[in-house]
Amino acid sequence: MDKQKNNEQAFIRNDQYNFIAKQVSHIINAHATVNHADTLDGVKLHAFSKVEEMLPEMTEAQETLLNRLLEIEEEMEAQAFLSELKQYVIPFRKVSKKTVEKLFPKAKKLQMPDLDALDFQRLSYIGWFDTRAHKQHLIVEYQGKLKGISGVFDNSSTQGICSLCNSLGDVGLFVTRVKSGKETYVNRGNYICKDSQSCNEQLLDLGKVETFLNHLFQ
Repeated sequence: MDKQKNNEQAFIRNDQYNFIAKQVSHIINAHATVNHADTLDGVKLHAFSKVEEMLPEMTEAQETLLNRLLEIEEEMEAQAFLSELKQYVIPFRKVSKKTVEKLFPKAKKLQMPDLDALDFQRLSYIGWFDTRAHKQHLIVEYQGKLKGISGVFDNSSTQGICSLCNSLGDVGLFVTRVKSGKETYVNRGNYICKDSQSCNEQLLDLGKVETFLNHLFQ
């Protein structure tokens, strides 16, 4: 499938891909631990119904593709299915070095992420730690526009729940200064994963990101 056709047919976001991958994992685990055929069928149907609930407006072709989830029994089949499904993931908006600089106009000597190394299909946001400024930078899509956010980040070793991916792991307190009135500024933030790539791969619901951003800006 060529890239143009791929983009035209893409219909799931990164977080939705992660959610489907989790359902696939449930099915693989069931095959390894459940002997009763009816129980196994129930696990599969429940997993597929959750995917249907998440994607209520699937086309016939999309439903046919995702129906293959019901045929998975082994890890190799799961990996093959997820590899093919990734072709249908809508990538996060690609950004250039110039775009990043425009998103952070106040940052002096901004330390850039390695943009060439990013897999935009596996991103719901871009995040990196600037060792020069000792700040965490985030690029998010908020209300239809790309937005750059810089914040002080507690880089100490702390276990907790990330407010973005809702997973337990190594987190730090991200705090940014935002405008709350004509001349009033306040500090707002929450705990987020230290490893942004890992966070993106664990994120199951983009609503968590939206809640985080609404807390910052509203």
